[in-house]
Amino acid sequence: MPTSTYGTFLMQGTAGSESTVTWNEFIPIKTTGDLMPSRDQLEVTSLEDNARKYIPGIRTTDGAIEFTANYEIDYVKKIEALEGKLTLFAVWLGGTEQADGTCKPTGEYGKYISEGYVSDSVSGAEVNSVRELTVSVMPAGKYYRDTTGE
Repeated sequence: MPTSTYGTFLMQGTAGSESTVTWNEFIPIKTTGDLMPSRDQLEVTSLEDNARKYIPGIRTTDGAIEFTANYEIDYVKKIEALEGKLTLFAVWLGGTEQADGTCKPTGEYGKYISEGYVSDSVSGAEVNSVRELTVSVMPAGKYYRDTTGE
């Protein structure tokens, strides 16, 4: 069944014990880049094959995964505090609406996780618009997808 993008969260992981990670919402996001990079194709065709053959290679990105958020100075400070530090990030798909109208992250439709380095830039502006922030996570570790839910 198709799902809505409502309830999509950028999360930051903090390692607890060796096997546990505590996840907290990093900052509210408005857009997200592609979450699982595609794999390279490694050609394994030999001279006796009548068609090309391939096997999957490593996952390839064109660089950082970018997110758009509303600009708030507290978000900038939060990002700047992590610059240059390898950090665990995830995008959680799915949340449960609370009685107060907020949405609590559940990741019930999947969690896309990677280690990376975060940075920010202020997006261009125009008349009568909201100031935005571009949050970039430069991958520095394995990507993986957790579809088991919370």
